[in-house]
Amino acid sequence: MAEQNPKQNDDLTTAGEPAESTGKSSLPVRLRVLLFVATVIVVECLLAYLFLPNAEKSAAMASAAMEPGSQTELIDENAASEDNEKDMIDQIEVDLGEFSVTSYQPVSTTTLRIDFHLYGTVGIEDERMFLALMGENLHRFREQVIVIIRSAEITDLTDAGLGLIKRKILEKTNRTLGKPLLRTVIFSEFSFIEQ
Repeated sequence: MAEQNPKQNDDLTTAGEPAESTGKSSLPVRLRVLLFVATVIVVECLLAYLFLPNAEKSAAMASAAMEPGSQTELIDENAASEDNEKDMIDQIEVDLGEFSVTSYQPVSTTTLRIDFHLYGTVGIEDERMFLALMGENLHRFREQVIVIIRSAEITDLTDAGLGLIKRKILEKTNRTLGKPLLRTVIFSEFSFIEQ
């Protein structure tokens, strides 16, 4: 009775210690999962390399798309340029004055000095009416421009086109005049210095 068959001894050990056997079998499972994930990544990279265009192909496709061979783009560009030319012919520039505005920035405890010359465009047929209304409302106009500039954020002042500031000045000016006579606003010699 003292002697046991070694094969039976192995079966008893395996049956008595299930945690150890699953720990050993989880290692190959982990390796399989890791191998599967690595294979998927390699296949995706290979497909991207083979089927996505490289920088040279992208540049060639972009230049081909921009060539005037595309009729819809050509028609859109011609229509837009004709509209711009017609608008430019029907407009005249008017001087809206020079401005030098000082604005204190409490957040950064700095002072901004903003200098610019402001121009606008009006229709040729509206020029006399615009000049008459502007003469009557000149001080209101200047005050509104100064308020708009002083309330502008640094990001608005550093915008290359000054788009938000232009829209605000255009809206306030036309509201002051009572009619939408001013078509565009143009900044000239714009500079601001932070002190």
